Amino acid sequence: MPDLDRLLAEHCTRELEIRSADVDRREITGIAVPWNQRADIGGWFTEEFERGAVQDSDGALYLYRHDEPIGRVTKHRDTDAGWEITAVVSATRAGDDALTLARDGVVTKHSVGFRFDQYEVDESGDIPHVTHKRVQVHEVSLVPFPAYDGADVTDVRHALDRPTATQPKENNMDPELEQLRADVDDTRDTVEELERRFAVGLNRDPDPVADTRSAGEWLRAIVTGDADTIREYEQLVERAYAGGTSADGILTPQYVGDTIRLIEAPNMLGQIFSTAPLPSKGMKLEYGVLESDNVDVAEQLAEGEDLTSGKIVLDVDHADIKTYGGYVELTRQKIERTTNVNVLNLHLRALGLRAARRKATVLRAHYAAAVAAQAALGEFVDVTDPTKYVDWVAGIVDAAEIYQDLGLPLDALVADKTVFKALASLTSTDGRPLMSITGTGVNTVGTIAPKALGGNLASVEVRVNLKQAAPGAAFVNGEAIRQYNSPIVELADENIVNLSKRFGLYYYGSLATEIPAAIVPISLAGSIPDVP
Repeated sequence: MPDLDRLLAEHCTRELEIRSADVDRREITGIAVPWNQRADIGGWFTEEFERGAVQDSDGALYLYRHDEPIGRVTKHRDTDAGWEITAVVSATRAGDDALTLARDGVVTKHSVGFRFDQYEVDESGDIPHVTHKRVQVHEVSLVPFPAYDGADVTDVRHALDRPTATQPKENNMDPELEQLRADVDDTRDTVEELERRFAVGLNRDPDPVADTRSAGEWLRAIVTGDADTIREYEQLVERAYAGGTSADGILTPQYVGDTIRLIEAPNMLGQIFSTAPLPSKGMKLEYGVLESDNVDVAEQLAEGEDLTSGKIVLDVDHADIKTYGGYVELTRQKIERTTNVNVLNLHLRALGLRAARRKATVLRAHYAAAVAAQAALGEFVDVTDPTKYVDWVAGIVDAAEIYQDLGLPLDALVADKTVFKALASLTSTDGRPLMSITGTGVNTVGTIAPKALGGNLASVEVRVNLKQAAPGAAFVNGEAIRQYNSPIVELADENIVNLSKRFGLYYYGSLATEIPAAIVPISLAGSIPDVP
């Protein structure tokens, strides 16, 4: 069967029936999206819209047969029957034609073009069934043929000021041509969305609307009581300044080192665990958690016997999408007149590094909670005597078996610095070091790179979680936790009253433990693993 996500992306127009017309203000009113009505989409899947599924759809265009713009949707509301719209039709020939056909009952259907944001898929039937939870409608069209029977035009207000002299149009458009036009519309929407994301990725904000008023016009607006101008002025005056001034710098600097700590420890956990982009909207992240997987393939012992059956069970969980940010405030004098020091770059670099450190801190706390949850379930391996390398090798074998059952590789052994030091101190019975420090040793079981805070033990990568709160270690696979982060966006705000400027940055982030079993805590010396 074709890929369902691709089909959903390719079939984002749905035709819906219209019923009646009214006559005065060039308006068409009717249901555009019916609730809980099932429709067959080309035999590939069926779908329906959940009540209230249409959101963020102000300003949708009104088209004739997905081709020519004839107006705009000016009102919309949820009713018991579905999402009802009112569109004003422009005084063009195409608009006149459409109003006439709708009034005469010739074209009696709506078609919506939409972008799907959230949906559920039920694959228990012969073909999948899609329930749309959240969609954004960007276009409503008048068309001859519907996919739905429940969206009727209830009112057409139509007063032609002049006779129309257009040639009659063929109402029975080739369905393949109509679908092609719908696909072109979907592609155009996708390109616009990519352009928007690209702009965000480059930290570009939309161009602000410039205030072109002169100083006299601005003051006149304040005197005459213009509320917006007065509010803007009060915000400028009330903003207290608490940032850096030129007195904070060095008068005649010849050499400036890092007066603030700009070098941060690398985000070791961030390098291990996987990443993904955030959804485009909303402040909640919905993700699937692998509960169980008993899918198997076995021999059919006799002809006609049932094949081995199994299923994957996913639980749905949610995580908050959080906002992280900060700013610095500097006077114009400090930015422009401090000599030989790029003060602004220094502050922006510090903000960027602090953002990276915040990401690492949040991930470290999330990882600690995931390890603790697995330990509480008794899901760990034993290293009976952590001073003996054979016990470590036994633990690695046990962990490798767990990951083989999961169908995942064992990516790394994550340890706090206490366990890392113990690994570095492994010796044989005759006192000979078993971990090669320089890489030139013989008869060793691994390597240790103290400066790089890593190494390997029996071919398993070892990584140090330097800020781990409690001693302990765990085996991990990178798919266990997924990091959802937006790009970092920079902001600037200027205060003309006290000659200062604020520079800030922010980003959105969320973390999801999607495969909890891919974190395997280690019990050292027979004790329950500590909570990192």
